Amino acid sequence: MADRGREPGTSGPETTHPVGDVLRERRRSLRLTGKQLAELAGMTPSKVSRVETGRTGVTPADVRRLAEALRMSESEIDELAQHAGATRPATEPMEQWGTRSGGLTRRQAEVAEAEQAAREISIFQPAVVPGLLQTSGYAEAVMRPRRRPGNEPESETAEADLIDAVAARVRRQRILKIPDKRFRFIMTESTLSNRLGSPEDMVAQVRRIREIARLPNVSIAIIPADAALARAPMNGFELLDDEWVMMDLFNTSLRSQVISDIQLYQDVFEGFAEVAETAIEPFLDRYAAVYLSRAASH
Repeated sequence: MADRGREPGTSGPETTHPVGDVLRERRRSLRLTGKQLAELAGMTPSKVSRVETGRTGVTPADVRRLAEALRMSESEIDELAQHAGATRPATEPMEQWGTRSGGLTRRQAEVAEAEQAAREISIFQPAVVPGLLQTSGYAEAVMRPRRRPGNEPESETAEADLIDAVAARVRRQRILKIPDKRFRFIMTESTLSNRLGSPEDMVAQVRRIREIARLPNVSIAIIPADAALARAPMNGFELLDDEWVMMDLFNTSLRSQVISDIQLYQDVFEGFAEVAETAIEPFLDRYAAVYLSRAASH
C-alpha cells in the first residue's frame, strides 16, 4: 500500500494524487517559484500553472520536462510520465478553442505556446499556405474578414487586433530556426492557385515558401492538382508531436489530446504524404510566373 504521507521526490511520487499536485509540491519543497520552474523547463509560467492546477491536458512529455527540471529521479519521472499517459482520454469529443476572449491575437499566442513545446510539427493545408510559412501581407489577407456591401466598417479595436495578430503570426515563425525542431508541411496545389491578397503579395508568398524550404529541419511537399487522392482533403490541421491535433474552422478553432483523434490525423497526414511531391521548385516557378505576369499587367 502506498505511503500517502511521504514527500514527493523522496522514495517515489504519489501517483494516486493528480500529477499536477505532485509537481507543485515538489516545486514548493525546492523553494522554486512557478516562473523559475518555467525557465528551467523551457516553458511559459502560464503553462506551468495550467499543468499544476489541471487546467490543461497533462502530457507525458510535459511531465518529463518539468520533473527533470525539478531534479526528480529516473524512476520517479518514469512513474509520473506513465501516470500522465494513462490519464489521457482515449475517446472524447474535441474541445472548442475559439477566439472569443482576446480575439485573433490571443489565438496566435496560444498556438505559439503549444508549438514552442513541441519537437516535431506536422501541418497539412488544403486551401491556404500554413501560418508558419505566411508573409505578413498574405497573413493579413487570410485573417481579414470580408465585408459584405452595406456592412459597417471594422472598428478601430478590430483593426488593431488584426494588426497585432498578423505580427504575432509572423513572430511564431522564429521557431523554424531552432535546429532541434523538425517541421513537415504538406499543401495541395490549390494553396498556390488560391489568390489571397494582391499579385505582389502572392509573389512574395511564393518566395517565402522557397526560402523556408531551404532550411535543413524543414520539409515542404505539395500535392499536385491532378493527384489521385484516397481521402478528400476536408480541412487543414496541425499535429504537435503525438500530443496535440489542432485545426481552424471559419468561426472557431478546435484542439484535442485524445489518442484516437491524434492517431486518425497522423494516418491522414501520412496518407497525403504518399501522394505529395517534395520537388516543389517546379510548382513555385509556375505560380511565381503567373503572379509576376498579373502584377505586371496591373
